[in-house]
Amino acid sequence: MPPPANLSKSGNMSVLMMGVMTVLALVVGGAVDFASLENQKRALQDVADGAALAAARELVVTAPAADRLQSVAEAYVAANLKGKHVEVTAALGADRHSIEVGLSADPQTYFPGPIGMNAGRQSASATAAVYGGGNVCMIGLDTKAGSTLNMANRARLSADSCAIYSNSQSTHSITIQNSASVRASLVCAAGGIDAAKAAISPAPVEDCPPIDDPLASRPPPPVGGCTQNDFVLKTDAILEPGVYCGGLKVSGGVATLRPGTYVIKDGPLTITGGGSLFGENVGFYLTGSRSVVTFDTTSHIDLTGPQRGPMSGLLFSEDRTTAFDANHKLGSDDARRLEGTLYFPNSQLLIEAKNPIADRSDYTVIIARAFELRDGPELVLKTNYAASSVPVPQGVGNRALAHTRLVQ
Repeated sequence: MPPPANLSKSGNMSVLMMGVMTVLALVVGGAVDFASLENQKRALQDVADGAALAAARELVVTAPAADRLQSVAEAYVAANLKGKHVEVTAALGADRHSIEVGLSADPQTYFPGPIGMNAGRQSASATAAVYGGGNVCMIGLDTKAGSTLNMANRARLSADSCAIYSNSQSTHSITIQNSASVRASLVCAAGGIDAAKAAISPAPVEDCPPIDDPLASRPPPPVGGCTQNDFVLKTDAILEPGVYCGGLKVSGGVATLRPGTYVIKDGPLTITGGGSLFGENVGFYLTGSRSVVTFDTTSHIDLTGPQRGPMSGLLFSEDRTTAFDANHKLGSDDARRLEGTLYFPNSQLLIEAKNPIADRSDYTVIIARAFELRDGPELVLKTNYAASSVPVPQGVGNRALAHTRLVQ
């Protein structure tokens, strides 16, 4: 006996509605996936642009080393596409003033259907270049400070083959007093100069445009859990890279550092009581308001920066999100080799010693919020890049004319 007509029609309608709902689900799901894939492409391109610019900015203060530029690009991508596996390539241009970054990643889809099934691997590329030329070995970053380079009491600053910049726009942007002196290939102040005519050689340039922080987009190294807590050394020992929570203090002993990154977290890095700090291919990352560097008069310091990795070329670097409790202080009478880049964007660096500082380094670059040299130290900034195995600062001459931009 055939089913009632109304039951047959109801069943057919149910089948039809299920078919319609399935089609609608596929259409809606496909639209969602399509929009998602377009957003992913744009996000990947934005990150490629940023990574290319970050790597190009490295060329402002480093020699064009392929492994370092690769590390910078990878770190930028990891910081901006967290949790997503992305293949990164970074290639130096033939002109050695540009960098091309390529990214490749698997797409993420949410619904079954032709959109998701046919979505191929996504890619993006960008090229950025540096324009300008020359060497910059010292930058005082603070545009609002009364002075970003303040020298007194026979302090000397020797930078014969590189430029010194002060971003302070005050009339005392660079202040040289009491027989202090500066010698450099270029001394450039965004504001005015408060110094005797003979104190700066050659004659300084006033009203320079402030120079951008060339390392502003440099990603920080990863900071894991504590490997040491409130570490104090009073005897000779070999130390391992790691996270030194509560600081690292050497008082009377000789600390010999194995290569790698030393994270100084929530406590100081202090060398006192005749203590020594020796290390090849080491980098110090400072995070936490109490993580202040102090090398006292009796300390012995001999350090070179890392050749590769997230701290490549950075002998010291501080957390940009931290306001530090005090100034970093290099007061050692035996700190003749500080090879690499010292980067203190949030802090003032105080230099005071009786003997020359960094004069046995092949090169030293210092970037800080501000500097003070007093009581007779001589800070020597060299640019013997070819002799160093540490990635080399290569600032850009009249840095006011140098800039980075996307070219593709």
